[in-house]
Amino acid sequence: MKTITLNEAAYERLKAWKTGGDSFSQVVLRMVPKRGTFGDLEDAFRALPTLSAEHYRTLEETIASRGEQAR
Repeated sequence: MKTITLNEAAYERLKAWKTGGDSFSQVVLRMVPKRGTFGDLEDAFRALPTLSAEHYRTLEETIASRGEQAR
């Protein structure tokens, strides 16, 4: 067990990621990736769930609208 110090903004941001009975350690382990290789990153991407058709369409629409805003 280690003790760390966070400023108020960092504490509030970390606290916002807590769900249910999560400890701060559980939040950190879930949200902060281990440092690793690009192979590790590829494995993590492959482990993500497949997007539903609706989520895929929403993602495409969001990307397209961002491109239009940049012009």
